[in-house]
Amino acid sequence: MKKRLIVTAMSLAGVMAVAAPAHATTAGVSGSVKSTTTYYTTARTITTGGTNVYLRLNARNVDMKVWWYKCSDKSVRGSAVIFWAADTGRKTLGTNFTKGASICLAAAADIGQGSATWSGTLTWNVTS
Repeated sequence: MKKRLIVTAMSLAGVMAVAAPAHATTAGVSGSVKSTTTYYTTARTITTGGTNVYLRLNARNVDMKVWWYKCSDKSVRGSAVIFWAADTGRKTLGTNFTKGASICLAAAADIGQGSATWSGTLTWNVTS
């Protein structure tokens, strides 16, 4: 009985592993931002259709806005998402992306002259 239970549990685990949803992809992101738009060119490929993209920024000393754009066509883009300087919560950059889409990030900050550095975590291929 004990062996049968172990085999059944292992079989069930194997079926669940095959049926599991796509895993999110996460990467650290960082850059320098100024008052004009900065286009970052690191492409992120959507591998599962219908998924979402999220960004969490670390604390920084400047308010900034971030959006995604199609790497091959800057006119195709998402809405700007505002991150206040003290805001470190995760925010949605876009939803329901098409499988195979290649997206990049763009940002601008509310600063007069010079630039400011930022960093955070980008997560894409998220099903929830």
